[in-house]
Amino acid sequence: MRKIETSMIAAWLARLAHSFTGCRPMATYTLDQLKESPVLPCSTCNGEGTRQPYGDLPRRTCYSCDGTGSFQLPDLQTILKQIKGRKKGTLRSKRPKDSRAYYVWRLARFHGGADVTMPVTAFSYVSGDPYVPYLDAVSEAVANTVYGTDAAGAIRWAHAMGHEVSDAYLDGSQVVPPSAMPGGPVVMDGNKPYMEAAELI
Repeated sequence: MRKIETSMIAAWLARLAHSFTGCRPMATYTLDQLKESPVLPCSTCNGEGTRQPYGDLPRRTCYSCDGTGSFQLPDLQTILKQIKGRKKGTLRSKRPKDSRAYYVWRLARFHGGADVTMPVTAFSYVSGDPYVPYLDAVSEAVANTVYGTDAAGAIRWAHAMGHEVSDAYLDGSQVVPPSAMPGGPVVMDGNKPYMEAAELI
């Protein structure tokens, strides 16, 4: 088995999970470009607001952007307010209602090790959103702040796919939660929403 960096695994998993939702490949933007762009076109309909179903069916309103053809820059402060828990330095126990806040909450739990099941449900909630890479960066920062790591999910899935990861995670010199290790628990608390139950199969 070849040794692979956890950042490479995390990037690969993100592409894999996005492919589950059936959305088109997203345009490539740097984080700086995303932060400086107040509006970007929907990645599902390419800014048209409608999409062509399979076959000879008439065009339909885009399911990702609800026909607007675009997405607004996420309001970071609003998202952070929606995901924070009652106690300082924690995440809320129930999933947020807003799709972007839910995505950041769920991915932070994945990266931090609270729930290392593949977050496919969360990916489906941001289908077509061109700001997903920005939300990814936010979720990693939140995971580091709340759980002390942003690598637990990547380490767990690297093992599951037959890759080796850095010995530092295995010899205890870099601490990760038990959920990151092969055979460890996949959910570390009772906060997994029922709507994500299929992720446990």
